[in-house]
Amino acid sequence: MYSATSDLEAHRAALRETFGNTLSDEFAEVMLGKLITALRPGPFDHLDEATLNAAMAVISSINPQTELAALIAVQIAATGFAGLKFLRQSQHHMDEIYIDVYGGYATKLFRLQLEMIQAFDRHQGGNKQTMEVRHVHIHAGGQGAVGIFNAAGDREGDGEK
Repeated sequence: MYSATSDLEAHRAALRETFGNTLSDEFAEVMLGKLITALRPGPFDHLDEATLNAAMAVISSINPQTELAALIAVQIAATGFAGLKFLRQSQHHMDEIYIDVYGGYATKLFRLQLEMIQAFDRHQGGNKQTMEVRHVHIHAGGQGAVGIFNAAGDREGDGEK
């Protein structure tokens, strides 16, 4: 691992923070390695530093707080950059077959990226659902209530039943 500065420990701390505030230098190094592998144009090609920095900025902006969230953030960034790569390839020769094949791959990757972003949001938000009712008819003899209601397990003091 190469440090951007001469302070290797500060560099490691920044990587740990970026990859889910992990306590493990090994986890951060593995995630960085996986990101580099996913972003590299080919197995023997050199990864452009600006591309890696952009992907790290995307991951940092997601602000993962756990290792699982960091893994999802790496997948989101890698999928997005791969989609952009295929989109560029679809326009390389401007031939219909290239547009169809590579453009189709790009579309699928962007759709997958969106699904992963939604999964990340559900992971962060605790997978809660809300429902808003704006208009209710209560007929003669009926009863109604106005307010915020929680399921029985959501109230304080309620345990397993």
